[in-house]
Amino acid sequence: MKKYIFTTLILVIALSLAACTETPAPNNDTSVEENQSNVVEEDNEPDEILDEDLNEESNEETDDIVEPTPKTDEEKIDLYFANPEYIETGDEDLEHFVVEEKVLEYGDISIEEAIVKELMRAPNDSSMTTGIPSTTKLLGVEVADGTAFVNFSQEGLFGSSLQEYLTIHQITKSLLELDNIDKVQFLIDGEKSETLMGHYEILHPFEE
Repeated sequence: MKKYIFTTLILVIALSLAACTETPAPNNDTSVEENQSNVVEEDNEPDEILDEDLNEESNEETDDIVEPTPKTDEEKIDLYFANPEYIETGDEDLEHFVVEEKVLEYGDISIEEAIVKELMRAPNDSSMTTGIPSTTKLLGVEVADGTAFVNFSQEGLFGSSLQEYLTIHQITKSLLELDNIDKVQFLIDGEKSETLMGHYEILHPFEE
């Protein structure tokens, strides 16, 4: 009897050891999930590269944007400049002014203001010059009811009687060439003044 019990115990112990040393079967579900995770990560890489390429292309397109060309108008006008020979000699038998026909370009300012600014520059042609002092500062030109209001700054507005005469008449003659201008009124700092440079009365508009 004891021998039978002993044999039974040996068998139970042997079976227990066999059960403990048995290798567990791999979990197929876990492997599948890991494989799927790897596949998803690999699939995402091309999308990231594609997004980078699209961003680079978008930046390149932005860099290639060309700003529109500013609008430029032009008009043929007769500009009255001073006669250098008259200035040098004071000979009243000479013409006081020389007319230059020019196609004047302008864009963000009015044609009236463009004319005055052009008259303030010294021409390249030695047969004509400007009598407007280089210190003169133009604040603007406005037009209302056929009158051009030429507004100068008081600062730098000085010159001889000849310079004042040439300034007034160069500007007046040139602006009156425009169909929409009948009179020219000079202002100083936006206000009417008795004189421009201390020699000629400018309270009233000029209508040459």
